[in-house]
Amino acid sequence: MANGAPVENIATASLTVFALALTLIALRAWRFSGSRKVLLLAAGFALFFAKGLVLSLGLFVVPDWEELLLPSVLFDLSILTVFYLAALKRGG
Repeated sequence: MANGAPVENIATASLTVFALALTLIALRAWRFSGSRKVLLLAAGFALFFAKGLVLSLGLFVVPDWEELLLPSVLFDLSILTVFYLAALKRGG
């Protein structure tokens, strides 16, 4: 992108802000419902937020972006596991 932030920075910042918003919305829904499923969803969104923070920091600190691939994949595996557990959870 000419005369501006690289696309990677904008995409990572967008992911981080969106994940934070979804985390806060899910926590508010959990507060009103008390559902453990919703709490697990909030945990998954919080992991997306943490992933965004790690990627954002990494884009400025790590010279080679490929070094961020393994941490990113590990975050994704954790997030998918949490979402899967939320889907399997019975009741509220």
